[in-house]
Amino acid sequence: MKPKKKYDAPRLFEYRIKYNAGAEHSELDSYHYYTAENASQALDYHNVMMQKHGFDCQTVSIERKNPFSLRWEDESEVLNQEV
Repeated sequence: MKPKKKYDAPRLFEYRIKYNAGAEHSELDSYHYYTAENASQALDYHNVMMQKHGFDCQTVSIERKNPFSLRWEDESEVLNQEV
């Protein structure tokens, strides 16, 4: 008999989304942090939050925190896929 897996939930990662308030304020960047399964899901969370609050912003980049090296890794190719 195989041992039962301890956890059945998918692995979650921390994502950091860099955005700014728009073309008039492009020098002022801000960050939001999300816990998600992948970069696409984190971007969906971000877009829903922005729509909910009525914000119009430009998403600059998406990064995933590597839990082993504790560094942020670029996942911005998702931005091009969402268009």
